Amino acid sequence: MTNLTSKQSKAAALALLALVIALAIAAVALPLWLLNQRYDVAIDGAATRLDRYSRIVGMRDGLQKKAAEVAGLEANHHFLKSASPALAAAELQEQATIILDQNGGKLNSIQILPHKDDGVYRQVSVNLQLTAPLSAVKAMLYALESARPYLFVDNFAIRAPFNPAARNDAATEPDLIVQFDLTGYALKGAP
Repeated sequence: MTNLTSKQSKAAALALLALVIALAIAAVALPLWLLNQRYDVAIDGAATRLDRYSRIVGMRDGLQKKAAEVAGLEANHHFLKSASPALAAAELQEQATIILDQNGGKLNSIQILPHKDDGVYRQVSVNLQLTAPLSAVKAMLYALESARPYLFVDNFAIRAPFNPAARNDAATEPDLIVQFDLTGYALKGAP
């Protein structure tokens, strides 16, 4: 090893002292700087969320107005009143019977079909068989499909009875045999 002169050893000692001071400052300053960066990112994120929440709060009045409009539509009037399959089917039968009577149809038979659940909705169906002239069938179908609650006609079949004498009488409209499924929907959570 070489011997250092006193000036060189003083310079080396000062350099070592400067290095130790720099390391001590870096050991304290670097974590503080990283912590400061972390807080800056957190503050920016909080400011962004605050702006977003402020915009959401600003939309509150408009959303409440829209919710009032939707509530005013009274969506429950589009569904059968009872969630019970038997009561809903009875309501469906009653409504179908009233519409058939008003439009000149003669009900031959009515059969309750099994209900189907789909999420919060319950599909209730009845099978109807009736006789009516064509004009009454048209009026009855229009009345059924425009009724409240909403009713849907499916599996529709219509046929003329075999009666050779009725074909020659053009003055009277022959009675047709009509069969279809009538479906309504109920909310499962309804009373």
